[in-house]
Amino acid sequence: MAACISSLHVYPVKSLAGIDVQQSVLTSEGLHYDRRWVITDDQGDFITQRSCARMATLVPALDEHHLILQSPDRRHLFISLTLPEVAPSRVRIFGSECQGLDEGDEAARWLSAFLERPVRLKRVPRDNQRRVSPERIGTHVAHTGFADGYPLLIAATSSLTALNDRLVARALPALPMSRFRPNIVIEGTFPFAEHDSTTLEGENLSLWLCKPCERCRITTINQCSGDIAVPGEPLKTLMTMDHVATGGAFFGENAVVMQGGGQLLYTGMPIRMG
Repeated sequence: MAACISSLHVYPVKSLAGIDVQQSVLTSEGLHYDRRWVITDDQGDFITQRSCARMATLVPALDEHHLILQSPDRRHLFISLTLPEVAPSRVRIFGSECQGLDEGDEAARWLSAFLERPVRLKRVPRDNQRRVSPERIGTHVAHTGFADGYPLLIAATSSLTALNDRLVARALPALPMSRFRPNIVIEGTFPFAEHDSTTLEGENLSLWLCKPCERCRITTINQCSGDIAVPGEPLKTLMTMDHVATGGAFFGENAVVMQGGGQLLYTGMPIRMG
C-alpha cells in the first residue's frame, strides 16, 4: 500500500480537545488554526492537561466568524476570529517567553468558572516571533504558535498498532490515536518509520522530521472523559520499546515546514518518507 495521509487533526486551543478535519491549509507555523490560543494563569504561565485534566472535555469548533468552545453541559463560549485590538502581553510556555493577545474578561470568566481557577485566554499575535529551538534545526528559522515547541506532530497508524500490540500483550487496553494528539497521521509505512526518516514529502510539500516527541502524562488521560484509566500508561510500555535509540517514552515525530506553506493537505494525499 502506498503511503498517504490517513487523518488530520487541529487543536485550536492548546490542550483542549481537537477537531478532526478532512483537509487543512498548511502554514509555515503548522496547520491552519492549530494551537493559536492558549489558556494561562494571571501571570501568563500556560496551563495544560498536565495540571488540569478536565481541559480535555472542552470541545472546540470553528465557523466562519468564531471559535466556539462547548463544555460537557453544552454551554458555549463564542470567540471572534478577528484579532482583538489589545496590546500583547506575556505568555510563558515551558522556558519559552512569547506574546499573546488577551481575548477579554468574558472569555476569562467563562473558562475560569469551568476550570475552577482564575485563567485568561490568549491568542497568537499577527507578528508572532516565537521560534522553534535552534538547538534542533540549526540555522533554519521556523516559527510556531502555542505548541510545546514545534509546529507539527507526525504519527503513523502502524506505530500505534505496534504499541497496542505491546499493551495488549501486557493485558492492558489498546489506545486510540487521540491519546497522542498528532496533527498528521500517516498510513502505509512500517512501524515507527517516522523516526527512521528525516523528511515527509508530497507534491510541493516538504516537512523536516527533526525530533522524536518525548511524551508526558497527557497520554495517560482519556481525551473524551478527562479520566486516567491506567495510571502511568502508555508511558511505562513506551519506555520498554526500542524504536528510539534514546531511552524514554517516545511516540510521534516533531516536524517543521520546509516547503508547502499555503498548500491544502487532505486525507488520502500521497506522501513519501525519506
